[in-house]
Amino acid sequence: MENKTREQKMIALALTMPKHDDFMIEQYRKDPAYALTRVQNEFQEYVETNDAQFLLSTLRKVAEAKGWSALSRDTGLPRSTLYAALSGETDPKMSTVMKILKALGVHVLTNILPLKKLKKPSAHDGGKRKPKEVVYGV
Repeated sequence: MENKTREQKMIALALTMPKHDDFMIEQYRKDPAYALTRVQNEFQEYVETNDAQFLLSTLRKVAEAKGWSALSRDTGLPRSTLYAALSGETDPKMSTVMKILKALGVHVLTNILPLKKLKKPSAHDGGKRKPKEVVYGV
């Protein structure tokens, strides 16, 4: 019997474990409610950071769990468009992302709130001071 080093054992173990993406796809396939929650969380993160990387990655995995053909049918978009939009290599059109979200059962509601309102300089300072920002809650 061959004696394996610790490193060889770790490599062998790693090769038998599912890759993270494959694991997540299987979880989304088994539990669509969990997939929906992840998409909602990643969308909220995107709104707050304007970084779509994690949203697109999650959408790609959920799309894989749903099946590309089913998603193509539900969005009315060709599979090639879906692959390109969710590849992370391009910046997809908002209309494409919204079609994907709708097909996955995500309904996006928005509240348009002003982020900042500038106060006018007061008359007694001759308008020389910079306006103060009043920040509304978001």
